[in-house]
Amino acid sequence: MARISVSTENGVLPGHYVIGVLCAIWREQGHEVEVGRGFAAEADLCILHHDRTRIDPADVPEAPAGVPVLNGGVLDISKRQYSELQVAQGDGWDGPVIVKSNLNSFGSPEVRASRSRMVRARRRLAGVSWKLARVLPKRTYPVLGSAAEVPRWVWGREDLLVERFMPEREGDLYCQRGWLFFGARGYGYKIYASDPMVKTGTMVKYEYLDDVPPEIEAHRERMGFDFGKFDYVVHDGRAILLDANKTATFAGDPRSERILRLAAGLEEVLG
Repeated sequence: MARISVSTENGVLPGHYVIGVLCAIWREQGHEVEVGRGFAAEADLCILHHDRTRIDPADVPEAPAGVPVLNGGVLDISKRQYSELQVAQGDGWDGPVIVKSNLNSFGSPEVRASRSRMVRARRRLAGVSWKLARVLPKRTYPVLGSAAEVPRWVWGREDLLVERFMPEREGDLYCQRGWLFFGARGYGYKIYASDPMVKTGTMVKYEYLDDVPPEIEAHRERMGFDFGKFDYVVHDGRAILLDANKTATFAGDPRSERILRLAAGLEEVLG
């Protein structure tokens, strides 16, 4: 049995994270799992699980000599690192656009960490008028008819980016694909929704996928992910990465066949 050490920012690992679900399974299998800010001195495997878009290398705890740190090199998952759909002001794109946070998960972890009343007040105002608040609305991204409709202040913001809005469609439904992986194990899925913002809350049906597009695997290798979740769409047979998440959450059956298969990736990681 292995001793697994998970580092989080506050030393706590809530069960709604995928890694939290996997750790519960590993404990049941007899592995010892420790969660803290730093890594355990006697760990056989270390896992970096800091729910931030960017991590200062100085904030990565030191692991025992020779012990691998999963996702230890994934320190910046801002969308500008991988977006293929970015639109620059005046670049000639005349189709619909979507205004996104450059930060992971709508920038929610960074907002929660902020103690500024002004930041929180502006987020509330954004629910009424995001253009007036100069902040994106909570947990959604505005879709506009063209780049000409993008407010001028958006273009100068490093925490925001404008992308071509190119949803995958199937009939009247919008589609988004995902790949959840740990080590060599993983599974794919395709979500269908009636709303352009495809997510579990707007889902009308889903299906599981067997294959991972080579473009998505290439993104994983380039970014150095050992585990995580990638969201993507397919256009003309080519996969386009929309989101790369290293601290994915999970809301399904924590003992489903697919999750158990994901947990089995531990044995291959340990060798």
